[in-house]
Amino acid sequence: MANQYRLGAQPIVTLPANPTWGENPLGDSNWQFQLHAMRYVLDLFTAARLTGDRAYRDRALFLLRDWVTDNPRHSAPSVWSWNDHTTALRAVVLACAADLAPTTSWLHNALVVHGRTLADPTFYRNEGNHALNQDIGLLEVARVLKRSDWRRLAGSRINTLIVGSVDAQGVTNEQSIGYEAFNYKRYREAEERMLAVGLEPSAAFARLDLMPQFLAQATLPNGTYEMIGDTSGWPADVIAGTPAESAATGGASGPKPTATITRYEAGYLFARSGWGEHRPAADETFLSMKWGPAPIFHGHADGLELTLAAYGSRLLVDPGPFSYNGGIYRGFFKGRSAHNVVTVDSSTWNRAAATRLLGYRQSARYVDIRLQGAGDRGVVHTRRMTYSRGLDYILVEDRLTSASVHTYRQLWHFVEDAQPLVGGSSVWTERPRGNVLIRQLAGAPQVRIVRGRTKPIQGWISYKQGQKLAAPVEEATQRGRSVRYLTLIVPAAGRPEATVSGLRLTSSGYSVTITIGGRSERVTVSGTSVWIHELP
Repeated sequence: MANQYRLGAQPIVTLPANPTWGENPLGDSNWQFQLHAMRYVLDLFTAARLTGDRAYRDRALFLLRDWVTDNPRHSAPSVWSWNDHTTALRAVVLACAADLAPTTSWLHNALVVHGRTLADPTFYRNEGNHALNQDIGLLEVARVLKRSDWRRLAGSRINTLIVGSVDAQGVTNEQSIGYEAFNYKRYREAEERMLAVGLEPSAAFARLDLMPQFLAQATLPNGTYEMIGDTSGWPADVIAGTPAESAATGGASGPKPTATITRYEAGYLFARSGWGEHRPAADETFLSMKWGPAPIFHGHADGLELTLAAYGSRLLVDPGPFSYNGGIYRGFFKGRSAHNVVTVDSSTWNRAAATRLLGYRQSARYVDIRLQGAGDRGVVHTRRMTYSRGLDYILVEDRLTSASVHTYRQLWHFVEDAQPLVGGSSVWTERPRGNVLIRQLAGAPQVRIVRGRTKPIQGWISYKQGQKLAAPVEEATQRGRSVRYLTLIVPAAGRPEATVSGLRLTSSGYSVTITIGGRSERVTVSGTSVWIHELP
C-alpha cells in the first residue's frame, strides 16, 4: 500500500504507485522475475479478507489491471513480462483474483490470453518445474473459464511430466536438494488441484511418497539441507508425518528414518553415523557423494564431490548457488573449482560430461564407493572414498592419469569461520566446536589455504541468494602426467587428532593403520575389495 516491495530474498525497494513494469532497481534478474510473477498481489487479497478493508482489494486489482494494460502479449516492456515461468505463476494469481473479485471484462480477457499462451505447445517447456507451474497455471485458468479442453490438456501434461521429473526412488531430475523440496511441494499442489477439478492423477504420483525419505537423508544433522546444486543453506522442511519431519527437527517429532546409508541411482550417496542413538542427533557425522549425468536444470559441475558435516556444523562444504544472474561468480559457484574435487589447471571442464559409479560396497564396518570422471580433456579421474563406521574417519584416494603434464589441485572447501592451520602435510580447523583434520598421506602435494580470492575466483561460500562470504579453501597441488592422492579426513568436536602408521601403497590400493582416541584399525584397499580390521 506504501509502494514498497520485498521480493524474494532481496531488500525492500520503493516503486512508483503506477509502475512502468520495466523497473529493475537492484539490477537483479530474479527480482524482475518476482515482480512479473505478481504473487505479492495475493497478500493484498489476504489483507482485505482479514481486515474487511476493501482498499487492499482495490489496490490488488489496480496492480493486476495496470500490468495487463502495460504488458501486451507482444512488445512488452520487459523480457520477464511473458517469460515461461512468470506467465505460469501470474496465471494462478489472476485465477485467484477471479475467485475473489468480480470477473470484469479486462480480467476475463487477461485469463483468456494467459490460457492461450500456456496451452500453446511452442510456449510449453515440457520439462522441469517451469513446465509443472505452467500446467498448474493452465489448470487454474481452465477452472475459472470452464474450459474443459484446457483442463484435460493440463492434466495430461502433468501426468506425463511427473514420470520424467521424479524417478522410481523419488528423486527429482533437477540435481538439487532445494529443488527436490520445491518439486515435492509443487507436485503435491498439482495433485490437489487435479482432484479438485475432477482429474485423476496417474499412478506415478505414488513416487511423491518417497521424496520426503530422500529429503531426510539429504538433511544435515543440524537440520539444514546439504547445499548440493542450487540449494541455499536454509532449514530443512518439516514434512509432517514423514522421516523428513524427524530429520528437520533433530528427532523431536516424526518417524525416525530407518537407514543410515542410502544410495540413489540418480547419483547420490548419503551416509551418517546415526540418528541420535548414541550421541546427540546434531553431533552425528554426515557425508555425501555426488555423481551422475551432466548438469541440467539446477545442477552444478559437482561430480565426484564429497561433503562432510559433524558436531553441529558443516565441515567440508558445497559453497551453494549464490545467484541466478549469471556472470563470473555464478559461473564459479556452478563450476568445478567451487566443489570438493580435483581440478586441472589450463583445462575447461566439459559440462556435457557425466561422472559414473564404478563400484560400491558396504558392511557393518565401512562404506566404500568408487567413481570416475573424464570431464577434463585427456584426463581420467578415479576417486575412491572409504568411510570407517567404527572410528568415524574417511580415506579418499584420487588417481588422475593423462598423457600430458598437468597441474592438479585437490580442493577442500571449509565454512567461513573454520580458521584452518597448515602443518606440513596436514590442515586442521580451530573452531570452538565442529572441526576437521585433512592429512595428505601420498604424493607429497604442496598445501596452502586460499580465501576470498578474486583472480581467479576461489574461496567463497553462499548460504542465501545474492550473498557471498569469503571462506577458506585448502589447495593440495601436484604436477605430473599422472598423480595420486591419499587423503585422511577426521571430524571431531574439538581438535581433531589421528595417528597414521604402517602405510603401504600398492598398484591397486593401499594398507594403513589409523589410530583415533586410543583405538586402531587396519585398512586394506585392493582393487574392488576393502577390509577394515580393529586391532587389539
